[in-house]
Amino acid sequence: MEEAKPRELKSRIAIVAALEREVRPLTRGWRRESTRDGVTVYSSEKAVVAFAGMGVDRAELAAAAALSVGPVHRVISVGWAGALHSGIRRGAVRRVGTVIDPTTGEVFDTADSGERLSYTAVLVTTDHVVSARAKKNLHDRLAADLVDMEAAAVARVARARGIPFQAMKAVSDEYDFDLPGLEKFAAPDGRFREGAFALYVALRPALWRRVAQMARHSSTAAANLCAELEQYLAWEEQRVRA
Repeated sequence: MEEAKPRELKSRIAIVAALEREVRPLTRGWRRESTRDGVTVYSSEKAVVAFAGMGVDRAELAAAAALSVGPVHRVISVGWAGALHSGIRRGAVRRVGTVIDPTTGEVFDTADSGERLSYTAVLVTTDHVVSARAKKNLHDRLAADLVDMEAAAVARVARARGIPFQAMKAVSDEYDFDLPGLEKFAAPDGRFREGAFALYVALRPALWRRVAQMARHSSTAAANLCAELEQYLAWEEQRVRA
């Protein structure tokens, strides 16, 4: 009797986010797993989604975890980003053409996927939450459009593995939005300490309106991002079948 050949794993897209809330609308019904490093991985036939918290170190862990679950032919950094100028409104989803890491001086250009949609936005990855004043400085100095805390790390992992990289970001806060003290609630493991933040806000009525706005805008941005990703995955499936 002829031995059965092992089923060949289908190559998928790896999507790397920071927080589950950024991708929750996309991953409903997907298989969920967790690693010992605190990375959560969702998987379907089309894609793998991984997140491990905020910051470059956690993003590297998430990217490595996504690439370890099977063949991957493209890596996409997704999630919330801040706008750096008035030309980008909250809730907008922008496809990134260039990622800059000002700490190392590295510049990562995204790969052409063959789509008719252009990847033109310039994104800067920083290691901390930036103020409205710092956003202006980044725009003036680097002619950048967006800021996040993870994309450069994901791009670095993809480059090391020789896998095409892209980035797609949804704007959760506009260029002039400021919420002082927000950086204090990022835990060492990349989690956002929601309980401590809620207590901090509860004791400061002056922040209530801005925090409510941030929650609404973040929710809208996540919904718009996941809708865009759904369309992207559908396009990718048609491209592979053609």
